[in-house]
Amino acid sequence: MTTTPELPTAPAPADIAALDEALHGRNLRSAHVIAGILDAGLLNHAGRPDKLPAALFPDVPEDAVQAIWNMALAVGIWAGKAMLRPQWQPEELDRLQRALDEAGHHAMAGSVATAAQCGRAHAHPADVGVWTWGEHE
Repeated sequence: MTTTPELPTAPAPADIAALDEALHGRNLRSAHVIAGILDAGLLNHAGRPDKLPAALFPDVPEDAVQAIWNMALAVGIWAGKAMLRPQWQPEELDRLQRALDEAGHHAMAGSVATAAQCGRAHAHPADVGVWTWGEHE
């Protein structure tokens, strides 16, 4: 004999932040798994790591591919250093966000603005009253 499991009740507003964090973490982990599979597939296609740049840009002259690869490497190192810091530097990200926005790169500016918010202090959702839900002091 089987029984029907009891359905969970809707989370209380204070629990939504924890649920959101857990679900977002699962999504990020899934994205990393997919990225790993894509990385492995790209290497499998290229055959050797030193052939990866040319595999990404097969119709671009080799010297241009190398220049693109060198820039991507520098960007990756900068991003890695930024992520290893114990805290984001939102003021630096604000400066970069404004520069992107002023240049018309609105999607990139929005992404940088989102990253900058991670380094700012916010009230915990459980500390915010029912009548001020979503407002942080």
